[in-house]
Amino acid sequence: MNLATGFNAPLAWRKSTFSGTSDDCVEAAPIAAAVAVRDSKDLTIGNFAVPNASWARLTEALKG
Repeated sequence: MNLATGFNAPLAWRKSTFSGTSDDCVEAAPIAAAVAVRDSKDLTIGNFAVPNASWARLTEALKG
């Protein structure tokens, strides 16, 4: 089950192009009013959702 959505819907996961072929990163998928986040190394631990505004602030802060 996707913790972010509460049901088993497939999500369109993507990881940063900076990750290259490495699996040591997080993946993100857009959902209604939020972004689902998961660990690419262990997909069995589930995921969580971050509100869109918070995700935007985080990614802008990481860009520097």
